[in-house]
Amino acid sequence: MQVGRADLVLENRRGSYTLLWSDGRESRRYVLGLTDRGHLSVELRAPRLPMACTPRDTLTLVGGARLRGYVTIPLVPTVVWRKRPDTPEVVMELMPEDLHGLWDEERGHSFRVAVNWMTRFPFASGAALCVVPLFLKNTGEQLVCPASIDLKLQDAELAELRGTLVVRPRRITWGGDLDEVGVGASHQ
Repeated sequence: MQVGRADLVLENRRGSYTLLWSDGRESRRYVLGLTDRGHLSVELRAPRLPMACTPRDTLTLVGGARLRGYVTIPLVPTVVWRKRPDTPEVVMELMPEDLHGLWDEERGHSFRVAVNWMTRFPFASGAALCVVPLFLKNTGEQLVCPASIDLKLQDAELAELRGTLVVRPRRITWGGDLDEVGVGASHQ
């Protein structure tokens, strides 16, 4: 099975299963004990933790300005075991290399991910990505240049559109007098 740019191979040898994962640069091997009374599947899921999305481009909004565009977020290929359709058990998450764990005193655990700002809806690439439409607005008088944009995605909101997975648009507003870039941002 191909998931994004990685290949997954499940082998059965003498009553045990081996799951081989390779993206062409790195490979991993997992040994699984499975029964005949269940179903193993791979699902693309949203990252469980909030994300600090760091734009690769410098985003600048002057007072009263708006900015619309798209970013893509890596999804997590998740191996799921089901004894019955209503009892999913997560066996493992195959974390993409683009998601980096982060600890912050204010936010706790989160992921950091570098994102490209796109002004057009991206073409379907077959990669394990989710498109997030963003509407940024600066209601204040001072210039805002966000170092990161905080996002949280949920599995339930993933939907297919134009051959790729998307979520509902995020509206982020900065306003008032900011001593620090990004402080005072409201997310809807």
